[in-house]
This record gives sequence, structure tokens and C-alpha cells, in this order.
Amino acid sequence: MSDKRTVPLPEMRKDKIINVIEKLVRIGVVFVLAITVVLMVTAMVDSPSVSDEAGIGSFETEEFNDGWILSRGGKEESITLPVKPDIPVGETVTITNHLPEDISDGMSLMIRSVMEDVRIYVGGELRGDYSSDTGRSLSYYIPSAYVVIPLNLEDSGREIAISVTFKTRAVINGITISHGNNVWFAVLRSAIPTNLIAMLVLIFGVVLSIAVIFMRNSYNVAAPRYLGLLMIDVSLWVFSESTIRQFIFQRPSLSQYFAYFTVELIGVLTCLYFDVVQHKVYHRRYVIAASAGFAVLMINILLHLTGIIELYNTLFIAHICTGVAAIVSVVSIVTDIVTGRIREYRITGFGMICFVVISLCELIGFYVNRFHIFGSYLCVALIVLMAATIIQTVYDEVNAYHRRERERTQMTINTIETIAGAIDARDEYTGGHSERVGLYASRLAREMAADYDLSEEDILRAHYIGLVHDIGKIGVADSVLNKSGRLTDEEFSLMKRHSEIGYEIMSSMGEGIEGLLDGIRYHHERYDGRGYPDGLSDTDIPLIARILALADSYDAMTSNRVYRKRLTDEEVRAEILKCSGSQFDPALAEIFVRLIDRGQMKVNTLDGVALNEEGTVSVSSVLESRLQKDLLEKKPVSNPSHVRMLCYIIKLMEKKGKTYRVFFAGPKEEPSEPKAWSELRDTVKEYVGPHDINILYSDTSNVIALYDKSDEETEAFITAIRTDCPSVSLVCLS
Repeated sequence: MSDKRTVPLPEMRKDKIINVIEKLVRIGVVFVLAITVVLMVTAMVDSPSVSDEAGIGSFETEEFNDGWILSRGGKEESITLPVKPDIPVGETVTITNHLPEDISDGMSLMIRSVMEDVRIYVGGELRGDYSSDTGRSLSYYIPSAYVVIPLNLEDSGREIAISVTFKTRAVINGITISHGNNVWFAVLRSAIPTNLIAMLVLIFGVVLSIAVIFMRNSYNVAAPRYLGLLMIDVSLWVFSESTIRQFIFQRPSLSQYFAYFTVELIGVLTCLYFDVVQHKVYHRRYVIAASAGFAVLMINILLHLTGIIELYNTLFIAHICTGVAAIVSVVSIVTDIVTGRIREYRITGFGMICFVVISLCELIGFYVNRFHIFGSYLCVALIVLMAATIIQTVYDEVNAYHRRERERTQMTINTIETIAGAIDARDEYTGGHSERVGLYASRLAREMAADYDLSEEDILRAHYIGLVHDIGKIGVADSVLNKSGRLTDEEFSLMKRHSEIGYEIMSSMGEGIEGLLDGIRYHHERYDGRGYPDGLSDTDIPLIARILALADSYDAMTSNRVYRKRLTDEEVRAEILKCSGSQFDPALAEIFVRLIDRGQMKVNTLDGVALNEEGTVSVSSVLESRLQKDLLEKKPVSNPSHVRMLCYIIKLMEKKGKTYRVFFAGPKEEPSEPKAWSELRDTVKEYVGPHDINILYSDTSNVIALYDKSDEETEAFITAIRTDCPSVSLVCLS
């Protein structure tokens, strides 16, 4: 905790100016990037209104879809392409027409085959042939492809006949004519968005998969691992189904294999990915769905290789498995929404829902719309899913980090509180001192927060440092620490060493808590330089130490000592003002007095008994108060250190939510009757267990602490004492 108020004003102004400039630059960069994106989108989609753009030549094509005659079984009918004739699968039809009269050399004609056998004749001459008979690498269900034939001047006005054999559905696509290979321009341009986004998905998937390999030992990356594989698989499927696969692959006919492989793996990888995201709550159903999908793929490949049935004819079974996987995913997500479990992965859950819905639309579109170009929406859904997964992963890791930090901090706090309790357990006259100093220090730090720019973390640190500021007393001899009177010069010189001892003890922890070592070492330094151990003065004394000096002195003045009673509130206020500028930082002393005047800094006791963190009186505090009162009044206490240790044990158990019922028991008559002690000893033996405590408090009483007993057990103990020990007095401490 640094004294931020001591920073020179000009330096603070310079820092503020630099911060403002940095913020303006950051905003400007984002603004320029936003304008850049808008301009790029406009440049891609807007048509020029003036002719000042560089020309790209003509890519015009002519549709050749009218005037066709479909011949079948001796009957003819006029059709316009594209068309879905009512013809059974397996039949062959012929469509005829006459080429335009303006055909010239270097022109070409294109038609798309959607798994049909296509043969093109011009003037009776076979010009193009794409069918399962044209090559050994083609199955009966050949992949979809564009068939392009060259035309020349002599073809003008000639008859053209196209023979089509339908193998899946009766579809005849449109036909285009253009110069050269311009027929491909529209196809390529329409395919760019889908293939571009598929390329992005592939790159992201590869990068994600590689990143997972390097991060698997540091982070939980099971979900990103499966997502990376899913993205790679989907992008490869989009390429294999692309309308321009003839440009992507030298042997596009092989897509009849890898297109089926990739599409059937989508459901399998989705199940594996969703299972991890949902923390394997539905592990069994996801594993069954994924195993079934993979088994179907292997069986389909085996059936194809053995010639029993081709992959296309088994595709519907794979689609059923994919549909089942989608249903399993939907049911699992809906279940998590209903139960509220989706909160654990709500960011990724949004992406999962988008992906499942779009995947089902793509699957339905395969059977409903044969002219649909697949993959673009699925790729967008994957990018959304990837972004959601990355954000969720980062969010989870940040939360896990903060959780670990909280646990580490809590462990440190527990250690500090335990040490503080151990310190107080050794001091017979200042029980609860460390806890109260921590409380007073945090109250002062909160009041200082606005002027000294202290955060909630700074205030919390002041509390924890206050708890262990006297840890060095562990190294001070009991004869000095618990002397019932003022210390001699020699004894005081030994007592003063506790700040250095504490510093050395805690230095092994480093600065795990900022300001910890400064608070321990310098809390007895004085503002005028006459303190110890190093004689620091003014603002050379760390701020946390100046805070603790006030909190420590306030508790000393408001606590009973064996040689005096506590000072009154007016006396405490006057003493702080008197020592302002000499012992205490005057600015902090002014704030402290202001807190006293407002009633916000008051002794943390109720009727002289220390309050716990909840503001209530605990049994340990009542016993401490009883001990302090007896010592102050010079009443005989057989072994105060034993009673102090009992207070410490009870306090530890109270922090864990356990309770002690404490009783004082002793002979009614004085001097003590041996018979009374004998009765008490015999009866207590029957009811005191291994976790209970029975120790001598004075010559006339024992203190008995019953650990975590039920009301019935406690009542049985009280009844037994009063019945079996008529000469014994029993008083419950409350």
C-alpha cells in the first residue's frame, strides 16, 4: 500500500494527460478500422455509378434455356430449363434444340450434371460425355459436375441433343453459352463467399487444433480440441461439395468418397464436442450416438468396397444417425436450460444452439431443394460456435484463476488468522488484540480511501496485516510478554525486538500481501523519528505502518491492563490529538478523530466483551473477558496461560462453526471441601469425552468446556452435576 497522496501534483497532471492521449488514440484506431470495414464492404457490393473505375472486360453469358423439346417414348413436349420433369429415376430422356445463329469460334456451352449421366451431341456428333461409363474411378452415382463443350462457327444453327439419364432425381439444369470459359465466371463468383468462409473455417480449425496441442498441459482444452476437428471436417466437406470442385481438385471424381466420409463424421464430432462442453453429464447418450454414427460409416465403407451397395445408397442411414445426434444434442441442451445447468456454459450454449439449428436446416435442404448450395450457413454457425467456445474457455479460465486466487488468498487469510490467534493465546492481558487492530485499521483505511486513492483490496490488506502485526511476539519470552507490571528498560528493549523478529519470520513469505513486511516492521515508528526499530520519520514511514500505529495505540488505550483500566473515549480522543505530529501522522490522526466523533470508530466490545466478525459475543470472548477481569482485580487464577490456550482452542472451533458450552464448577463452601472436589471429579469423568476440556481455573473452581454437544447431552450433564454433586456449584458461562 503506497502513499499515493504524496505524488507531486505536476506529475499527477502529466500522468492524466498521457492517459487521456492514450485513450483518444485507442478510440481513433477503432474508429478508423470501423470506417475501413464499411468501405471494403461497400467496394465489394456496390455498383459504380460513374465510369471512372478500371474496366475488367466482358464476362457476359447467354442463357440457352428456351425452345427445348423433351422426347420420351415417342412423345415430345416443349420445356424451359431448368426443369424437374415427372420422370422415374433410371430412365433416359433426350432434349433437343437448335444452337443460336450467332455462334462463333472460341465459344463454349455449359450444363451442370447433378449426379446424372449427360451426353451432348452437336449435329449428331458426340461433343461431351460425363457418365459412370467414362472412367474406372467413377461409381454409378457420379459426383455432380459442370460439363463444358467447345463450339465454333460451323455449329451456328445446328441441332443440339442432350441425353440425360436420371439416377437420383429427375432434374435438368439450365444451360449457358459464352465466349471462351466465361461460362465459369458466374459459377466462380457465386462460389467465392462459400469457399472463402470454408477456407477461414479450415484455417481456424487447424490453428485451434495446433494451439490445443501446446496448451493441453496448462489449460482445459478438451472442448476446443473436438471443435478444431469438427471445423476441419466441415470445411473439407464444403470443399468436396463445392460447385467449383473441378478447380479445387485435379481428380474431383474422388469426392464421391471423401464427401461422404466428412459428412458422416459431422454428427460424430458434434457429439464428442457437446459431451465435453456439457461436462459429460450426458456422457452415455453422447457416446452411444457417436459410436453408432462411426460404426455406420465403417459399415458403409465396407459395403461399398465389397460392391454390395454404393455409398450414395447408404447415405440416408448416415443422415438418420446425424439426425439422431442432433436430437440427442437438442434434448440435452433443452434439459440443461430447464434445470439451469446451461449457466455453466451459457456462452458456448448459444453457439451450440445456432449450430444444431443450422445443421438441421442443411440436412433438410439436401432432400427438399436440389439447387441449394450447401455449407455457407453451416460455416458461419461454426465461426460463431468457435468464437463462443473461445470466449467461454477464456471466461472459464479467468474465473478459475480468480477462484484459485481467492482460495489462495483465503488460505493466506486462514493462516494469518491462525497466527493471530496463536499470538493472542500467548498474551494473557491482550486477548483479541490482533483482531481488533485489524478491524480498526480497515475502518481507518476505508475513511482514507477517497483522499489516498485506496481500493477495496487495499482496505482488505490493512485488515489482514493488522492481524499479524505482532507476530514477532512469538519470539518474546513469557516472563517479559506477560509480566504483571511495567517493564524494566532491559525488558522493554527485548520487547521492542518483536517487530524485527516478526519481519524476519514473515520475510520468507515475500510480498504475498503487499505492505505485509512494512506493516510488521514499522508499526512502532513515530512520525517525529523517535520510534523503533529504524527511527524513520514523516512519510518515510510506509502508509500501512502509520495506519497500524494509530489502530494499535487505539486498542492499547481502550483495553484493560493488569496495571490500569482502559481510558475513557474522551481521554483516548485527547491523547490522539496530543500525539498528532509526534507519534502519529497528523493527517491520519485528524481522520481517526473524525471517525471517533462520528461514532464510526468505537471499541469493538459489548459490556466490555469483545465482539466477533458478525458483531455478536462469542463464548471465547466471554471467557477472555472473565480472565482479564479476574487478573485486573488481582483474583487468583491458577494458570492464566492454560485458560488463554483454552480460549484459543474455542476460538478456532468457533471459526469452523463448532460450539463449546463452558461451565465453572467448584465447591459451594469455602474453604473447599475435599468431598466436593471428589464428587465433581467422578461425575465429570462420566460425561467429559476426548474432545471436551476440564482444567483448573482457580483454587475454588474448574472450567469445563463441552465440545459440540446437543441440548440433550448438555442438559444431562447439568442434571448429573446438580443431582450427584449437591455440594458443587455449577455456573454456565454465556
